[in-house]
Amino acid sequence: MMKIFAADPVAHPLKPIGGVGLGPFGNMTFTPTSAMEKLTGAISAIIGLMTIVASFWFFITFITGGISWITAGGDKTKLTQARDKLSNAFVGLVIVVAGWGILALAGQFFGWDNILVPNSVIELIRFK
Repeated sequence: MMKIFAADPVAHPLKPIGGVGLGPFGNMTFTPTSAMEKLTGAISAIIGLMTIVASFWFFITFITGGISWITAGGDKTKLTQARDKLSNAFVGLVIVVAGWGILALAGQFFGWDNILVPNSVIELIRFK
């Protein structure tokens, strides 16, 4: 009979986990300056990725709002819904651009030079 949950009397040695790490934090010793550089690089990558996703979302919402406007056929409720969808898409785009600007201003204020570096998105996605 096989005991599935019983403890194994033979001790197995633990094997080290291999790999160099993920993204900008992989295989690096941290000093205070390099840790801040890696942190701001990761934040830059996340913000860049979120900006790309927000841009695609704006484009899709804008296209569907335009199609809804065209297919409204004179119905005032459908036309109002399409207009609301278009205005919400523009407001979302303005919020993303304003957030980008505020983050750039905060980066200049606090001295984070690489907070909005576009190449950081590639570093986050690519495994080193």
